[in-house]
Amino acid sequence: MKTQRTFFRLISIVCALSLFAVQPGFAATKSVNKLKSAGRTANSIPNTILNGVQAPLKSVGINGDFYIDTKNLNIYGPKKNNAWPLPISLRGTAGVAGTDGRTGTPGVAGTDGKTITNTSTVSGSAGATGATGIAGPAGSTGPAGASGSAGPTGPPGPAGSTGATGSTGAPGSSGSLGVVVSDLTPWTISTASPGTGQVITVFPLLTANKMYSFTIMVNATRARYPGEIKGTIALTSGLNGLRSSSITSYFTTNLSGTVHTSEIMFYGTISVGVDVDSIQLTVLDVVGHSGTDAISFTGVSWLTEVGSIT
Repeated sequence: MKTQRTFFRLISIVCALSLFAVQPGFAATKSVNKLKSAGRTANSIPNTILNGVQAPLKSVGINGDFYIDTKNLNIYGPKKNNAWPLPISLRGTAGVAGTDGRTGTPGVAGTDGKTITNTSTVSGSAGATGATGIAGPAGSTGPAGASGSAGPTGPPGPAGSTGATGSTGAPGSSGSLGVVVSDLTPWTISTASPGTGQVITVFPLLTANKMYSFTIMVNATRARYPGEIKGTIALTSGLNGLRSSSITSYFTTNLSGTVHTSEIMFYGTISVGVDVDSIQLTVLDVVGHSGTDAISFTGVSWLTEVGSIT
């Protein structure tokens, strides 16, 4: 509705402007009686109505022209002094909202369908007796009677064959023997030859195919210049089943400075081969000063069995 009113208003304005725009084209002077050709002449340029989808540029049209912005429904004009005036909207005012339509009357409810009932109360006559049916299945078995007395004992049956021998179970893992602590037998080194000393067997024979962990502590005491002591350990068999490290503390002295003590600690693991084995401790006087100042040794060892080698 609103769109139609706006359209009719736009057509009316366009028609009015067209009347004004074409008047100069029909103007004639009183002194000229000759008919002129149609179209623009050098003396008379008729105005017109232009249009576009945006506001007109300053370069569009000549003075006296009108311009319609068809997108925003605005009209400009007439152009004066080569400039367009402010636009005038072609949209009409909003129409009055229409009233709601009337609500229709509800329809008439339909009637329920009829229910069929049996209203007869008179019994029919009895039918004829049917033929005798076939015999039914046999009845279930009655409860069992009381048990009879036991019969005499039969002879013994033959002996059964011997069963197969079960497989031998896997050997269990060896438990730890605990820590075995042993004091080393004291010994003395007195040599003037550098790099000589004494070999000591530390532990008793070790069981084959076993693993052990060990710690050995050796104390070396002398009265004067302590010199330098070197200790090493190895398996008696010469195999490579021994892994060890050592920590040495040199030149520990008493308050009077008359006794000097060196300490050497060895620790590691032993993997014994297929034969029994033992550990040998070698202690050397590196510089050979013990010839005039003997070195006294004492020690203690700790040995623990930690498993089997399979």
